[in-house]
Amino acid sequence: MKKIILIIGIVAIGSNGVAQKYDKNAEKYSKTITAGELKEHLYIIASDKFEGRETGKKGQKMAMDYLIQNFKSYGIKPLENQEFTQTFNLVEQTTKNVTLAIGNKKYTVLKDFSISPSIIVKQELENEIVFVGYGIEEEGYNNYTGLNVKGKAVFIMEGVPKKRKIVGEWSVKKRIELAKEKGAILVMYNSSKLKDNLIKHEHYYSKPKQVLKDDIDKNEIIVLATTTVLTEEMAKQAGMKWKKVVKGMKEKGGQTLKFTLSIDKPTEYLTSENILAFIPGTEKPDELIILTAHYDHIGKEGDVVFNGADDDGTGTVTMLEIAQAFQQAVVDSIGPKRSILIMPVSGEEKGLLGSKYYSNHPIFPLENTVANLNVDMIGRYDENHSEEDNYIYLIGSDKLSSELHDVSKKVNELYTKIELDYTFNDENDPNRFYYRSDHYNFAKNNVPVIFYFSGVHEDYHKETDTVEKIDYEKTARVARLVFLTAWELANREGRIKLD
Repeated sequence: MKKIILIIGIVAIGSNGVAQKYDKNAEKYSKTITAGELKEHLYIIASDKFEGRETGKKGQKMAMDYLIQNFKSYGIKPLENQEFTQTFNLVEQTTKNVTLAIGNKKYTVLKDFSISPSIIVKQELENEIVFVGYGIEEEGYNNYTGLNVKGKAVFIMEGVPKKRKIVGEWSVKKRIELAKEKGAILVMYNSSKLKDNLIKHEHYYSKPKQVLKDDIDKNEIIVLATTTVLTEEMAKQAGMKWKKVVKGMKEKGGQTLKFTLSIDKPTEYLTSENILAFIPGTEKPDELIILTAHYDHIGKEGDVVFNGADDDGTGTVTMLEIAQAFQQAVVDSIGPKRSILIMPVSGEEKGLLGSKYYSNHPIFPLENTVANLNVDMIGRYDENHSEEDNYIYLIGSDKLSSELHDVSKKVNELYTKIELDYTFNDENDPNRFYYRSDHYNFAKNNVPVIFYFSGVHEDYHKETDTVEKIDYEKTARVARLVFLTAWELANREGRIKLD
């Protein structure tokens, strides 16, 4: 027997003292988001036909066309002079055609050393490598004393001297910046974990990398991480004993070797697109809620397609359903008071590139953006919830606006009653998920965010992330929560405040 519950009235109080009330229209339109429609869209978006939706490639363009076609079918009109897309330029390179000669030996990239940045213009460097111990400079301790490294390469050992008191925190990045300030044109540093990482993560290292064309810095210093085997061979060539090298060359440094580095990496110029489905507000059209999900994935390798059903096919089809729900409200003359921008972005898998481009070139002023709700992987379960399906991780909801956090909780209490898990919201979370999806490019620009996420599962970034493994009822529940939160943010009297 089903229980019948009569709801006489529900009122929740937000942090600003304003009553947050049950809204029958909100619930009515949230129910247009269905598991069946999500499934229907996902079986298309995450099919082999879409070739893994790799950024800038055929499959991503096919997914873009599919999304735009559906937005149009709902009656959403393109932005004036903008159409449905925001296009950005990319540069892609593969780590090949990089040769390194040191002294009388040649070394192989991704075997003996790795190279960064990921995109480097064609060039050839030839000079001396100067061994500079730990590459540290502070009061009472200076590895650069008496050394001129301008126009040369420097080699830095990892770690810090054991018998010296080092005051500052000396990360590899900080040592690289110091070497650059000293005029070095190249930094090499020993990485004891590199050999194992090159084997364990060979797929990551060898896969082509992309950056925004705008971000290429021709003056960025080149950095080589070297295996311990290569470091030891260099030390021997320089006439040093390995035990002394391990101890930081007795902290003196100054030994030199001749080197030549030749770079001519295969380069491809691409374009990609963010998609803009804009629903203007009826009362406060200049204030905006942006909903995002990345519709790109990692493509294919040979005949193997990485379909990305959960990552982030579930978020992508959620954007379609939410757009349809809001637009139906518009048709019924119950449109949102504030504007809604539903923006499937691309380039997330390459480094949050699409959302970064938008935050650098916003269509609407970022100061007018009330909040960003970002959806990335909501259709599966992780090992912490293997026996429960009514949960979602929320990340970032209280980072910039405690009012947003409270609104989110109250919406869930009023309508969806999903378990909201804040495990990954911890500042000390080692996974650092807060920094790893598209919401972060809004958060770093002072836009309050919520990241909806089900956690990582065994099929993450594998060809086995496929449509039949998705829980569509769970996906629909979370999609409704996102819609209802956006509805509340768009229709409440006052704009949520930054703390």
